[in-house]
Parts: sequence; structure tokens; C-alpha cells
Amino acid sequence: MTKIESISAERLEMAFAAIAPVLPRTFPQAAKQTYSLERLAEALVKLRQPLERAKLTGGLMNPWAIAGLKRDEVRNAAALAGLWQTAFGGDASRRFLAEYLQIAIEGIAWDDELRGGYQISTEVCPIGDRTDRVDLVVETKGYVVGIEVKIDALMGRKQLERYLVSINRRATLRKAKAFVVLLAPFRSPIAEVSSTSWSDVALAARVASKSADDSRTFIAQFIAAFGDHVSRF
Repeated sequence: MTKIESISAERLEMAFAAIAPVLPRTFPQAAKQTYSLERLAEALVKLRQPLERAKLTGGLMNPWAIAGLKRDEVRNAAALAGLWQTAFGGDASRRFLAEYLQIAIEGIAWDDELRGGYQISTEVCPIGDRTDRVDLVVETKGYVVGIEVKIDALMGRKQLERYLVSINRRATLRKAKAFVVLLAPFRSPIAEVSSTSWSDVALAARVASKSADDSRTFIAQFIAAFGDHVSRF
């Protein structure tokens, strides 16, 4: 027989009697209900019609979630480049890009600059070296802006330094001014590169989609939805 089994019932009774004075005599009660079930039911009824309208107009699902971009850097960079093209969204696309560049590089009237014409390229090797492939390059008459896109990946060794050299050489050939911008959930490790976040992209998308008469169009809604999609990065 073990030591525990040898303890008699009488001794256990004496032990519990001894500790009884310090044991709690009340039991926890359920939290007090501070809301009205009737009012909650009324609120749900009132929400029914707006939700049905949202379903009919496609307002309950983000199209970019359906597109399967997820957190893929290449796909999201390509989608961003497409949304910035005037061939896709006209003035709405230009405003989206202008709002983002205004956040990334202050002191330049980007909307006016972009009105003079611009082009966007993806996966660019500015001086032909495949090791220096910049995710996005925006070129206007006076500027060359290289944008490196990161979501989950980390920076490569001297990556931004190499991009600075490449973009500067490309800008020099075009007699333009060069900038390099990092679009990532972390800040640039070097001062020469401007830091922006995906929240900045989301903000630019919201402002651009609400800033003109076409704020209710499909294009504006598509841009706003992309902002919602990337805001979680």
C-alpha cells in the first residue's frame, strides 16, 4: 500500500475541517448583462437591407482577394504598376500615383509632373545588369524613380546601394533627377532611400478614389479595393 492510500478517511476529514474557514463561501456569478436583447435584434434587422444591397453591388468581397495576389511581392508590384497606368484608369490612375509619390518624395508637384506624361516599367535592369533588377521604375520628363517592393522578404546585401547607382546612371543618361524609394513594412537602412509603407499606398488609393467626380466608378472602386488589400501588409 502506498503512502497516499494509507491516509485514513478520518484524517482527511480533519484536514478539510481545518482549512474550511479560509475557503471561499461564494461562487463566481455570470457577468451582468448590460445590453438589451431587444435592441440587439432591432439592430440586426436594420442591418439586413444594407447587407443585401452590398451583396447585390458586390461590396462584400475584395476583388483582389479573389485574384489570388495574397502576399506575393512580384504579383502585387505588377498589380500596382497596372493601376498606376493611365491606360487602365485614366485620371484616377494618375492621381493614385501622384498621391503616392507625394508621400514618398515631398516638394515636387507630382500631379503636374505626371500630366506631362510618364511611363512605368516592372522588373527593370536600369543599366542592363540583371543583378540590379528594380521592381518598379517610374519615368517622367524630369525624374526617374526606382521603387523597391518588399512584403515578407528581407533586403539583399547592399541591394539599395546598387539600385542607387543604377537609377542614377539611368537618370543621367536622360538628363533627369533620380530617386530610389523603398516600399516595405520596414524603413530603409540608408538615408539616401526614401521609406514608404503599404499603409501609404492604401492612403493614396483612398484619397485618389475619393478626390473627383468619378469616385463612384468601377475604376475608383477597384483602386480603393487594392488599398484595402495591401493595408494589411
